[in-house]
Amino acid sequence: MKNDDLSYFFQVPQEVPPDYLDEICKLVEAGGSVKSKWVRYNLERAFLLTYVLDQSQIIACSSLKYPRPEYIQSVKDQCGLDLTNFLERGYTSVIPEYRGLGIASKLLAGLTTRIGEKKLYSVIGEDNIGGQKIALNNNTKCVAVYSSKLSGKKIGIWIPEWMIETERDPH
Repeated sequence: MKNDDLSYFFQVPQEVPPDYLDEICKLVEAGGSVKSKWVRYNLERAFLLTYVLDQSQIIACSSLKYPRPEYIQSVKDQCGLDLTNFLERGYTSVIPEYRGLGIASKLLAGLTTRIGEKKLYSVIGEDNIGGQKIALNNNTKCVAVYSSKLSGKKIGIWIPEWMIETERDPH
């Protein structure tokens, strides 16, 4: 498999074939870091979905989602960061045999170029070293850290450096 044999798609949720949306949900849920009950709900209402096909198999996905108001308030309460009017870049997943080929970085860069005037952030667990490496490779910086009540873990909010208006020390 060569990286140039892959097909990349960037679509609004209504344009994604239903069976592909099913596969994207399964791929996200297989990662184990997201509660299943929110995956389909968030993806069906997303700003933009992206997925990668190797022939007819979905091997990677990501999205730009609208964060739920209760999440925005929780982050603001815990670390003072106001994410109102931001999109969340998330649910990035690549099946194991395709990791390390730059696919996730290409997905994230493609999403970023399609946001128009909007701003975006990513949520990356402090224990997710792979996710942090991808973020750093995409000129993204951790601007705040909070404790997730659901997972009990420290979570970083990462924003592309060119979108950061003021410096924040997350620690």
